[in-house]
Amino acid sequence: GPAVARYVVVTGSDGYRTVLALAAVGSATVPAAPGGPVVLADRVDGRPLDAGDGPQSLVGPGDLRPARSVRGVVRIEVRAAP
Repeated sequence: GPAVARYVVVTGSDGYRTVLALAAVGSATVPAAPGGPVVLADRVDGRPLDAGDGPQSLVGPGDLRPARSVRGVVRIEVRAAP
């Protein structure tokens, strides 16, 4: 569907960015690409993230490497492929 032609750019406070195909982000009801869905977290073990990781972080719980993880998320953009 239309989600296949869209992607998400997530930027952290340190300038690190990751790009995710919108179709690969996934959810509890929509299958995702290998690695599984990503989560925008504001807590870990019930406690707020510390200043270095928060106030929100993007994590891929099933990722073997944290390449999709972004600490201190400051911007999330959904874009359409040209």
